[in-house]
Formats: sequence, C-alpha cells, structure tokens
Amino acid sequence: MAHPGEKRIQLRGLYVHQRLPMETACKKLGVPRSTANRWKQEAADKGDDWDTVRAAVALGDDNFASLSKKLLEDYLVQHQATMDLLREAEDMGPRERAETLASMSDSFNKTMASFKRLAPDLDRQAVQIDVLQRFVAFAKAKFPQHLQAMAEMLEPFGEELAKVR
Repeated sequence: MAHPGEKRIQLRGLYVHQRLPMETACKKLGVPRSTANRWKQEAADKGDDWDTVRAAVALGDDNFASLSKKLLEDYLVQHQATMDLLREAEDMGPRERAETLASMSDSFNKTMASFKRLAPDLDRQAVQIDVLQRFVAFAKAKFPQHLQAMAEMLEPFGEELAKVR
C-alpha cells in the first residue's frame, strides 16, 4: 500500500493532469471521497487550488484552446454579419438602429471581457505547465540519466507553482 503522501500526489495527478472525475480517481486509488475532499481542501488552504490548476491544464490542452478560439471566432463572424445587415437595413429608424448598436456593443464588450477574465490565472498556469512539459521532453532527450530525480521533484514543484498568484 502506498504511503498517504504518495496517494495524495497520485490523486492530485489523476484529478488535475489526467482530468479524471474525482470519484473515478478515488476509486482507482482506493481513497475514500471524504479523504480526497479533505486533501483537496488542505491543498487549497495552502494555495494549491486543484480546480484552478485542472482548468489551466484544460486551457493548455490543444482541444480546449481550439474550442475557445473557434467560439470566439464564431462570435466575431456573427457580430460582423449582424453589423453588415444593420448597415444595409433601410427600414430601420435611427432610434432602433442606435438601440441595436448599443446592445451589440454591450454584447461584444461582455464577450471580450469574459475571455480576458478567463485567461489571466489560467493562461499563466497553462504557460507554467507548458514550460514544465517542454523541460521534461528536453531532459528525456538530453539527460535521461536524471529523469528519476526529475520525476520525484516535478509534482511537488507543480504544487509550489500553483501557489504563485
């Protein structure tokens, strides 16, 4: 049986990096859900928010990044198409045109703000994760004799990175 500290690290890895649902990660390791919740809360109290790191991992994932870009692109295309229709609308009075423009402007600002709000913490952590992954790939290629020591340090170091605000 693994040491509880090792199980905690394994659970965090399954939940955060492999993005397994907490219940599935618990079953896989034989850890009661209440224990996992306690470990997760203790980590959060120390500045390691597993959910924020998990979201950053997802944000760094190519599929999520592609989806986000696609959603933003689709919104911008629709916004521009609506602006073109508005420009061509001959049966619209000045008041209705102004109200529509104000509504579209509000929608645009809210959409852009939500993407900006999503990005700061998650983007920073996604960059951190990307750097760590590149460092591991570099070490595998150039310094394979040091991989064991690196593996022992990466998870605890990742927890330290998660504390950076």
